[in-house]
Amino acid sequence: MFEYSKLKIKMMQNKDTNKGLQVREGRTELMVPHQDGKITLVHPAYGPNTYFGVHKSISEANLSVPTMAETASLVYAAWQNPEERYSKEIIRLLKDSWLWGFTGNLYVPGDGVYIQDNPKIKDGKVIMEKSKLVEALEKQDKTVRFVPFGFKTGKQTSLELSKNHYVVALVGEQGADKLAQVADKYKNKACVWSFSSIDNEVIRVSALDSDWDGRRLDVDGDGFGGGGDGYAFGVFKKSGEATRTKK
Repeated sequence: MFEYSKLKIKMMQNKDTNKGLQVREGRTELMVPHQDGKITLVHPAYGPNTYFGVHKSISEANLSVPTMAETASLVYAAWQNPEERYSKEIIRLLKDSWLWGFTGNLYVPGDGVYIQDNPKIKDGKVIMEKSKLVEALEKQDKTVRFVPFGFKTGKQTSLELSKNHYVVALVGEQGADKLAQVADKYKNKACVWSFSSIDNEVIRVSALDSDWDGRRLDVDGDGFGGGGDGYAFGVFKKSGEATRTKK
């Protein structure tokens, strides 16, 4: 469940300093349980905009973009108390638009999917190179994963969603369980939008939505090329790094 706080700091310096009044209005922070700790996201959401536009806005605000796993944790937390003000807003964004998860997917013919959290962007394009991703995997870089083709795509039960190798690689085992529980909140079966095979290398980004009519959870790994008008909440940084606290 969310914990909320508003920080408001007003500072008035002595006239002798000749610097006058300094005011810093606070931000609304959303503390979300994630993996073995918590992450702090900042309200309001950035958007509607493309993957690249939202990424730029969040970065310029000195915040981190949320990975797909972090976005899954945010959505799960919202569904724990769906009538709460901020939770209701997040659920509405899923229905009216979608939430970006800044995790890239490189689909390779006859191979599978290389998954990378917050991949590089250059000239308005996501950059993912197989050779560098393989090297990262060999170094056990946890921001990079791989899953071979053979995983189920399309409609599936919440149990199938929680065990889906692609979904687990995308958001982690805990994240997959969370998405499965969220999927049960909707009338229809969840849908995983991804490729079961491919003829040419293709890069796609990730997102979560509830299929426009709010009747099912969609886990998107191929339906978005980064265009359209999605949203994301920035992850709070501290000392140059995103705040991801331990319990």
